[in-house]
Amino acid sequence: MSEKVFIEFLSYSVRKSKNEFNWLTMRQYPMNLKDKVILVSGATGGMGEELVKLLSQEQCKLALFARREKKLKKLKETLESESTQITYKTCDVQHKSQVKAAIDHTLKTYGKIDLAILTAGILVPNPIQTFDSSIIKQTMDINFMGVVYFTEQLLKVMKKQHGGTIAAVSTLPDHRGVPGWGAYGASKAAISWLMESIRAEAKQEYDINVITIKPGSVETPMIQEYHRPGSITPDKAAKIMINGIKKEKRVIQFPIAQVLSIRLQDLFPPIAYDLLPIEQAKGAGYPKVEEE
Repeated sequence: MSEKVFIEFLSYSVRKSKNEFNWLTMRQYPMNLKDKVILVSGATGGMGEELVKLLSQEQCKLALFARREKKLKKLKETLESESTQITYKTCDVQHKSQVKAAIDHTLKTYGKIDLAILTAGILVPNPIQTFDSSIIKQTMDINFMGVVYFTEQLLKVMKKQHGGTIAAVSTLPDHRGVPGWGAYGASKAAISWLMESIRAEAKQEYDINVITIKPGSVETPMIQEYHRPGSITPDKAAKIMINGIKKEKRVIQFPIAQVLSIRLQDLFPPIAYDLLPIEQAKGAGYPKVEEE
């Protein structure tokens, strides 16, 4: 980079920072969720369900989507009140047509979407002994493409609205591969890259906030067979997520002990990272498999 280009870039950065500071000082934190239309995918999962329970106390309008209709119906019957409206529809996020139908349902019911929290996902081991491309495809279709399909539709809606927030759940270890969990890790790392790639432009051009949520170990049914030290409860995770969204954080990562540990490991050179105990990385309860 030439000296002239560097100086121009530095000058631009200072101007943008000043403008952002002025913009920030005019905003009121935390964000008030009252009367906001909030879409939640994966609403019947561990963190998703806890999010819905907490959001139902915010006097907002909820649109819930997941594959299990009975659980969606139960959430509506249990949580809906005079101050909290709830609508729902079944949605398998790996099907683009169903995602579009979810967006259309929300708009037909409420007329807008202020906030979308995308939590739908699966966690399937993929041992090297039986390396299976079908597991990777399924995981990418649900975890990553599900976010892509929703983001595609949400951007269209929020551009017309001139604002909104998209928050997608990635994972804390999104910089380095974890033995045995390549399918899950790849799908979540892809989410992190996608969200970061659109975040600045979405904000600067359309006033759309893009948030990447990076949880460490959370005691959801998804990991109940794989003991992880330092795991936190789903309700605690949901509180952290909602607080971070209200503050319009760009990245929400937790719990703090795991954040420090994993970010330290990110600094290891490959030769050192490869010396970490493989079985410990996989976690207790990881299936023992024989070579095919």
